[in-house]
Amino acid sequence: MASDRALRVSAALKNLPPFPQVAAKVASLLATDPTAFRKIADTLQTDAALSAEVLRLANSPLMAVRYSVNSIVQALGLLGAQRLTNLVMTLGLSKFARCAGKSEAMRRLWRHNLACALAARHLAENEDGDSSEAYFAGLFHEVGRLALLVQDPARYDRALAQHEDLDQMERNHFDIDHHEAGAWVVEKWNLPRAFAEVALTHHDPSPQSSRLTLLVHVSCQIADQLGFSVLPVEGTPLELGPTDELGFSIALAINAWECEYGF
Repeated sequence: MASDRALRVSAALKNLPPFPQVAAKVASLLATDPTAFRKIADTLQTDAALSAEVLRLANSPLMAVRYSVNSIVQALGLLGAQRLTNLVMTLGLSKFARCAGKSEAMRRLWRHNLACALAARHLAENEDGDSSEAYFAGLFHEVGRLALLVQDPARYDRALAQHEDLDQMERNHFDIDHHEAGAWVVEKWNLPRAFAEVALTHHDPSPQSSRLTLLVHVSCQIADQLGFSVLPVEGTPLELGPTDELGFSIALAINAWECEYGF
């Protein structure tokens, strides 16, 4: 059964573009040695295009840095290793997402993933958890749907326009769903193994699920209720009150990212 699933997933995702290796290596370096500023800088600088994009965004309103950032080393000093790595991984995933071109489904999925990541980071910080791990888990929780969408963005746009059940559409069209695809992509991209459980079960976790999966489950619901859902959610989206700092910070971050990067 497991081998049959692997064959179906690999067939559905045979044209999967690679995740930028430099971004993955930077995240790995941070996980093993958070003080390895020089190694992180040297690794980033092996990808001139990614380095240029990092510097452009480091100087944008997205990062709210008061000084001009002229080098990766300076960006590390001003932003800190974790914040810079969050930026690099978000950039890496957004570069992958742009393989789908202009797509309403991709835009909605991207906004949802980013909102979930920001909510997860906030929750982890309040619980004295690993905020970077939570951010990455939220960012990649729907990586399976992202990978399938890249294969056929027009099919997802039609499904949304016709109010189809996306899970059923995936099974009919790809012979798998995005949960199975997500676990496979986590392994293929050498992402942390804990993210495979998140991808598989974040919609319906069990009491035995990991703390990270449960956190992403709640963050996913927060993103939906704030209006950053892939599908329309039942009920009325949360109304942001004047003291709803989390909701406003998520909305501002997503709007700033879209202004800078075109989603």
